[in-house]
Order: sequence, then C-alpha cells, then structure tokens
Amino acid sequence: MRDARWVADGNVVSSRGVSAGIDMALWLVGRLHSPRHARATQRYIQYGPAPPYQADV
Repeated sequence: MRDARWVADGNVVSSRGVSAGIDMALWLVGRLHSPRHARATQRYIQYGPAPPYQADV
C-alpha cells in the first residue's frame, strides 16, 4: 500500500498530504451519501487531480 493516497481500516481513515486528504474526503462523502453527491461536491470545489469518483454523472 505504499502508493495508497488514503487508507480505510475499520472506523479509521487516514491520508497523506493535502490533495490525498481531499480525495479521502470525497471518498467519505461517497460512502456516507452517494457517489453522485461526491461527484457534485468535486465539481463544486473544482477539484480534479486524482479524485476517487470520476467526472461522469
């Protein structure tokens, strides 16, 4: 898992770095709400480096 941007282990999720933290947050939004909501959030914040949810709807 050396290249992992974030890691989920039970109830703990951690990331390494700022953009990885954004990726992790989008992933959490997708888990807590829906992938569609996470993509909408991603578009709203105009984020695109390596998101967990691609830009398709």
